[in-house]
Amino acid sequence: GNEGIVDELHVYNTATNQWFIPAVKGDIPPGCAAYGLICEGTRLVVFGGMVEYGKYSNDLYELQASRWEWKKLKPKSPRNGPLPCPRLGHSFSAVDSRCYLFGGLANDSEDPKYNIPRYLNDLYVLELKTGSGVVGWDIPVICGTPPPPRESHTAVTYYQKGKP
Repeated sequence: GNEGIVDELHVYNTATNQWFIPAVKGDIPPGCAAYGLICEGTRLVVFGGMVEYGKYSNDLYELQASRWEWKKLKPKSPRNGPLPCPRLGHSFSAVDSRCYLFGGLANDSEDPKYNIPRYLNDLYVLELKTGSGVVGWDIPVICGTPPPPRESHTAVTYYQKGKP
């Protein structure tokens, strides 16, 4: 079933040590589980996840936390391949103005009631616009052997300004 998939945003205020639910507006996304999320300044960018049992998403949303306003984003397709497929359990990590999407789990069934799992090891890069919005997806040229397909993993980025 869809237990545990909710469309609520809970925010923890570290100054008051209290949780609150802000009044959000705009293109409010559906409830979702196992999505990817990055934080950049006062915005959050959310990609993919499971919107109901067996039905995965490749939608991209931005929340401007300074206004509590959601916006559905429509990035350009990569020049060298398709958009990322709907997925859950992927990693989504940010370095400067780029987000890196890796792996996850896709459902190859047309009927969400019958899950045909496909584990992924693809890599996409999403270029963010300064302040708000996105430019588009890219599929980078990689060297070497990629990691095996996986889902429900973690990726950590480390970047030292001024160094390649």
